[in-house]
Formats: sequence, C-alpha cells, structure tokens
Amino acid sequence: MRRFKVSGFLCLLLCVCMAFAACGKDDTKENATKTPAKQVTEAAAPSTEPTEAVTLTPEIPVSFDFSSVDSEISRMIKEAVEQYENEDYTPLAEPVKYYVLWIGFTHATFGDLDFQMTAFDREYLEAVTLNYEKTVESIVNHNVDITVYLHFVEDAVPLTQCPGEDWLYLDMQTAMPYINRFAEGVEVDTVLTTVQTAGEENRARNEGKDGYGVHDVILGLKTDGIDTPLGYSTFNLVTPAEGTYPLADPEVPSLYATAVAVHEWMHQLEYLKTLLGVEYPDTHAYAGGDSFPGYQKYTADLNDYDFFEFYRQVLSGKCPYTGDGELKYVGMYPKMWPLIKRNVFNLGEFTIKAADGSGYLLGQEAEIGLTLSDLACVWTITYSGNDRFILSPKELPNLRIDLGNAWDIEDNTVGIWVYTGYEDAQSWKLRKNADGTYSIQTPYESGRLVTARKDEKCLLCSDGAGGVQKWIIEEK
Repeated sequence: MRRFKVSGFLCLLLCVCMAFAACGKDDTKENATKTPAKQVTEAAAPSTEPTEAVTLTPEIPVSFDFSSVDSEISRMIKEAVEQYENEDYTPLAEPVKYYVLWIGFTHATFGDLDFQMTAFDREYLEAVTLNYEKTVESIVNHNVDITVYLHFVEDAVPLTQCPGEDWLYLDMQTAMPYINRFAEGVEVDTVLTTVQTAGEENRARNEGKDGYGVHDVILGLKTDGIDTPLGYSTFNLVTPAEGTYPLADPEVPSLYATAVAVHEWMHQLEYLKTLLGVEYPDTHAYAGGDSFPGYQKYTADLNDYDFFEFYRQVLSGKCPYTGDGELKYVGMYPKMWPLIKRNVFNLGEFTIKAADGSGYLLGQEAEIGLTLSDLACVWTITYSGNDRFILSPKELPNLRIDLGNAWDIEDNTVGIWVYTGYEDAQSWKLRKNADGTYSIQTPYESGRLVTARKDEKCLLCSDGAGGVQKWIIEEK
C-alpha cells in the first residue's frame, strides 16, 4: 500500500474558534508530495461562518425518506451479528479500504510552555505510521487495507487543558482547519494527531517555566469515534524504548508509540457494542477484574504500555469472554470492518425548516444552543441504529442535538453538546407525519418532541402549542 508523507508547508490559515478551543491566524509551510508524479495542492482556509442568511420559501414536499434509510445498514448489521454469533471468521471477498489522515504537529504551546519535534521525532513518527499500518493489516488477516496520509504542520498550535485535570491535549477543533485542508480531494475515514513533549530539547526549553512538570500532554485521548461524523484520536509521541528503533519489522508492533496509536484508534470502534447489540470489549478490558468482569487480566510486555496480546485478540475477534458463564470469543469479526468506514451511517447534509415557514432549526456553539432562526444551519444526519439518528451542525461536527442532563421531563431544554455517552439523550427518532413533514422525537418512553419558538431555546414538549414541532428536512 502506498503511503503519503508531507513535510512542512507555507500559507496563511484562518483558524476556527469553536466549542472548547480557539485558534488565531498562523503561518504554515508546505512542500508536499503524494506520489512523485502528483502534488498535493493547498486547500483554501475553510469558512468559519456556521450559517447563511436565506429567504424562507413556501412549504415543499419532504425529499428524503428517513423511514427507509436503514434497510442496507440493517442488512450489514445482521450479517456482522451472524458472524459474531457463529464465531465465523470467513474473510471478506475484498478488503475494506480504510484511509487514515495522520498529522504530526511539530510545535505545540500552552501558556509559556513550548513543545517542539526534532528531526529525529519526525523520522520516528514516520516509522510509527508504517508500523501501525502494517501491524493492523496483518492482525486482521488483511480484511482491511489501510492507507496513511502523513502530514507535518509547523505552525505553533495551542493545546487544551482537560477539564478539571492538569493534562493537556490537542483539541479536534484546533486541528480542524488542517484536517479540512489535508482532506481536500482525498477520502478520510479517521484522523490521528501527534505532538511531542518529551526529549532533552523540550526539557531545556521549558525547565523553570510556570507549569512545567505540572502540565503535560496526555499519553493518548480519543474524543470522537465511528458514531460521529469523523473519528479523532490524539497522542503524545514520547521517545522509543531502548532497542526498539529503528524499526526491524513493520508487521511486528515493536514501537511504543504504535501501541498508543492502536489503543486510541481502538477506542473509536467501541460503539460497535451499542450498534450491534453484542458483547464488545472496552479497550481497557485488558485490566480484567471487577472493572471488566468476564475478561482476564493481561500483562504489558517490555514496551510497558504495549498490551498487544489483548489488542491482537480484539482486532481478530478472538478475545475470550466468560461474562455470561460460557466462553465466547468477542471483538472484530470480518463483517464488522465495513461498519467502521466514515459515512457508512452518514446520510448527508440537510436543512431543517419549520413547516409553517417561521424559520430554520439553528445549532450554534454549545453555550448558545438550539434555536429557531431566519438563518439556515446545515446539519449532518447520521444513523445510529434502532431507528435513531444523530443530528450535528456541519460546522460544529463534534456537537450534536442533546437533551439537557438526559432528563426526559416536560419543557426540558434541548441544546447541542459534545458526546456524553448518554445515547438516549443524544439520538432522536425522525417521525414522519401524515402531511410528509417530520417531528424530532426523543427515544425515551414519553415520546416528547423537540419544540421551537422564535428567539427562545428549544424545549422537549408533549404539547406544541405556540411552538414548532413539524419540520421539512431537505437535502443540500
């Protein structure tokens, strides 16, 4: 499989200020090659405007039938579950083509702290991407064919502090302008980003500064998975264990950072447990014990973080589980791999217009929430299983329509928020009405509907008196 590497680049980007992180204008240097014969062209900085002024139009028939969208997905799910139940490892007729956008941010900051990659770090990260690619392909019996697009960014990017903790990480919204640029014209299924805070040069640069030794980048963090518009994991490169680099065999997961990358990527796949309704291992189930009943405890090898015996079993569908009293092998079966592709559940982009012509459903930053407005917001609608859908503003893909505090009570606020793990509070039924419009209905037993009134936050109500509960959902 061809791998695509990019060295630094030069252009002016307008960074996006969204959700929990903000970016300023940074200079970027680029001199990229995809193959020797084809140059990667620069993509213009994305628009940061989440909405556009529109003129309301008369009601028109709904152009998308959500009641029938799950037929093909249901077939794929059924076949995957059958393989799981029968412990059938029949390989796919053709491997799933899977594309990873991997960005090495060579310069990251937090206050006065200044972390940079060296030339060695770049070389090491290149080896890590190769090790990740070849190791995973080998473990899964080549049911997946991975392509890694590796880019390096020289801009100084700000790190974000984990809420209530000293740990730092590179937020997806900070990386989003670069993600959009590098994804231009290529298929991307998930994103991995890497920074470096270890090494003698970083120590010398930061020793004595306020916060050094207190704040450091977390080893690894997954923020978005296959249930979101785009998977995202980020990790700290750190330094290779002695004797493991240079890479001896790409198909042997011998590099410390490879284990971290695989671990954080595996977190993105955990939604399969909910989607398929089967036992699927948490990526930390190698700890076993009371925290993960039914799973045995695994011991790390000399790479310390490397629980690859466990990872290998999960990725090949051969992880032993005895939680139900009988031995069952769980993890990734061959027909589960097509379900991890980006956009498998993504139905497209839509506007959501009040049926009475009074406005559009508008999702803004989490603090502002969900309102009825004259401004049209473009929504990404994703199928989440069991006849439910996730609705995310296109320009704020890490947010989704959310029932406040997951409380199914009359007049509770409906806003937009990051993924919380409360599936019932963040997925919705799109109920088709007799007149062809749709209502956005909670999957909770009450069946209450999202209700909008002009210049007010949306509420969850049984009675829509004075508010909008019927919507025309149109494809863009």
